[in-house]
Amino acid sequence: MTRRLTSIVIFAALFFGIAVAQNSVPYTRDEVATLKKKLVNALDAVGQPPAGYVKEKENFSLPTDASKNHDSGLFYPAYGSGSRTFGSDKSAEKSEKDLQKDYEKKIAEAQAKGDYQAIGKLAQEMQQKSGQMQLKKIEGKKEPIEIHVNINQSGGEAIDPDGVLFERTGLIALKEKSDGNEEKSRVRIFFDPVNLKDTKQLSKVDMKMPEKGVSSKTSVYNITMEFSGPTTEIEAWAKKIDSGKVLSQIDGK
Repeated sequence: MTRRLTSIVIFAALFFGIAVAQNSVPYTRDEVATLKKKLVNALDAVGQPPAGYVKEKENFSLPTDASKNHDSGLFYPAYGSGSRTFGSDKSAEKSEKDLQKDYEKKIAEAQAKGDYQAIGKLAQEMQQKSGQMQLKKIEGKKEPIEIHVNINQSGGEAIDPDGVLFERTGLIALKEKSDGNEEKSRVRIFFDPVNLKDTKQLSKVDMKMPEKGVSSKTSVYNITMEFSGPTTEIEAWAKKIDSGKVLSQIDGK
């Protein structure tokens, strides 16, 4: 009896896997490009980073297959994400290398002339300026800032009235400390023209997807953006976002 039951379970699992595979439709290259462009446009909407920051890396997670609703024959909205990491501007390091090359050239010229007094003076100046630049570099070192963007997220999030950073028609930004650290935080901005049309009437963010599916494999119904990093920098940066540009990436309005 146990062996028979095991066989039934295995057969059912195989049948389910085949059914899922039959309801999966590959994306074309152009369709993936359309979704990636929406993610890039949303990331570009944040504008320039705070002073002293530069973009260090960028990553994307893009869908390859779309799933169909067995009953309706429509597609489930695609999931995709993109991220950018920003760190300290390293132009100071380049300036330090240029300084060293400049002084090495001057010292070589003084050596060629046999001017040892000038050599000692130049070496002392180089050491002093290099020390000043090292101190400035340490003081200017920034905690990294990460920005993540997701499309077609589902789920809910309770709204703490004290945690609302800002809100507008179709969006709300929620802030919270990272592990009790007052200097580090995360800010999540939810964009949904339908479910967040009037945020002041809501006690939670509820990102809902069309239950029966959608006709287009590239439809975007909501966008979620998350900033994480130093509190002062990310809160000020999040407030400057071009929210209209992000909302324009959403199709289901």
